[in-house]
Amino acid sequence: MKPITVKNEDGETIEIKYDSEGRIKIRHSDFASKYWGELREHSKLLRHPGFQKFSAAKGLDLNTTMAKELAEKMGGYVVIRGKSYIISVEEIALIHAAIEQAGGIVPNWMTGG
Repeated sequence: MKPITVKNEDGETIEIKYDSEGRIKIRHSDFASKYWGELREHSKLLRHPGFQKFSAAKGLDLNTTMAKELAEKMGGYVVIRGKSYIISVEEIALIHAAIEQAGGIVPNWMTGG
């Protein structure tokens, strides 16, 4: 599949690839523009069984409305060559819209580990 290319509000280029497993990979012109990384969203992390188990063991209840709202506002991140880069809520919305416009489906879960 040929990558989808979009520009964010700052004029930076974001290239997007996705697959049927729900993995979204991006390449961002503002950082590590030669490399692809898998997009991770904080709102989806809260629903990951391993994270829920870890949080419960620490006495944290992340199933509250406030926790879910906070995670939605935190956006996400991508790890490229061992370094994490923050992806804003606006960029995540732009990425999702581009995938949907191309006929893809943005899953409501987190893939990978």
